[in-house]
Amino acid sequence: MKTKFTFLCCLAMVWCASLAAQTEFSKTGTCWYVPYWYYRWLGPHYSNSKTNCYYLGDDTLLAGQTWKKLYVNERLCGAFREQESKVWFTPLDEYLESEYAPRLLYDFSMQTGDKFYRTEYDEVGMFRNTEEAAALGLSLDGMEEMVVKCVDTIGRRRVLTIARNSGLADEEKWIEGIGSEESFFEHWRPRPTDGSSSLQYLLHVVSDDGRTLYFNGEIADGESPSMLSEDMKWYESFEQGSIVRSPENKGIEGSFTLSSMSLQEINGKIYYLEGDGYPNYPEVVELLYDFTLQEGDFVAVLKSWEWITQTEYWPPRVTLDTLYVEKVDSVVYEGVKRKRLFLVGKDDDVWVEGIGSLNGWDMFLPWRQIEDGKEIAGRLTCCYRGDECLYLHPDYLDCTTLKGESVHSTKSGLLDVRVSDGTAAFYWTGSSRADRLYVYASDGGKVADIRMDGGTVEIRGLKPGIYYYRLELKDTEEAVAGKLLVR
Repeated sequence: MKTKFTFLCCLAMVWCASLAAQTEFSKTGTCWYVPYWYYRWLGPHYSNSKTNCYYLGDDTLLAGQTWKKLYVNERLCGAFREQESKVWFTPLDEYLESEYAPRLLYDFSMQTGDKFYRTEYDEVGMFRNTEEAAALGLSLDGMEEMVVKCVDTIGRRRVLTIARNSGLADEEKWIEGIGSEESFFEHWRPRPTDGSSSLQYLLHVVSDDGRTLYFNGEIADGESPSMLSEDMKWYESFEQGSIVRSPENKGIEGSFTLSSMSLQEINGKIYYLEGDGYPNYPEVVELLYDFTLQEGDFVAVLKSWEWITQTEYWPPRVTLDTLYVEKVDSVVYEGVKRKRLFLVGKDDDVWVEGIGSLNGWDMFLPWRQIEDGKEIAGRLTCCYRGDECLYLHPDYLDCTTLKGESVHSTKSGLLDVRVSDGTAAFYWTGSSRADRLYVYASDGGKVADIRMDGGTVEIRGLKPGIYYYRLELKDTEEAVAGKLLVR
């Protein structure tokens, strides 16, 4: 019995070790998104751009070994195999098995100072010495000698920094389970011969269960509180009325769409992707929120965007507002402690982790809305995740109603409100004593806080817009509330 138990324990340890050794290179459904520019200087088109999607499919048996089929934009292009921190690739045809010997793509067991060779174009793979290259019918002549400059661990993944041994090239990072940041797989794209140039990089990696593993140079830490989900709703108040915003559905795996926008979240940062969406290349990857900022940091917020001419040529004319992080603290909203950032600039703002901007002018557009030459002012009234309220503006009873509007109407008198030439006059008649009058602008700012005296109050100099008022009665603890329009 004891022998059987020991055998099962050993079997379990081997099984667990095999799971621990397995990374995203071995899992069906892992996706790598690689934007690709192609500049054709001599041709009729200025440039072409798109995003290639590589993903792992079902298992296939090659030479008695189990491999994962690799697809690019739904076309079978090869097979992957991961073993002992090494990742192998072999080309495949839809009808034929591999005609080439497997090539080693990555070796994450390498240490600082290790050297290897690779071809810059055409030939896929890395080679340690002349013998390995000769076995594949290759020569080291003309190949680049590479060196591992350093090895780190980020998010439980080994990260190798490599460069040409000559030291003349930019550094390149290899991330365990992710691949090269320089493009994952397309580093070996053939050099164009028609006078054009090409460029690609790794933008986004998504696991088999839809989690974002890597985006725009960052490895997911899995610790930052989420701000994007399909059950999130933001209620914003504008002069024209209220707007409810919610991610309508998932975009590409690991991201979300809101109206026509693509949004991506990673490590406390929210990105906006401008373009035709995947598989076409997102021409703009704009940072909307960064909750990792600290006191003293500066952040440039995109305020407006317009093309200089009616062409596709860059650059557009942009207007930036530089904000200074004046203060960072924590605040408890509805029982949840969240990081809060106070930003000072031409337009001050307050960001709350997992919620967004409390100004609420527009939660996710990377520019301010302008109509008739005027900036549209607004505010965030509340934020929900499903049925759970994450934030409620202190002047509101619910997402749309200012405090006082929902209480029962008084039967102790009458409040008459008259508006003319930017002046609002309030006349109170009744047996109950009018105590205090509050008036709010549509952006949530308090315009007046006045103790009633004699039942008549005038507020002058009001700008055109919608205002909310609440008159509190001292004797009956009732309130009269309403809304008025100043033209």
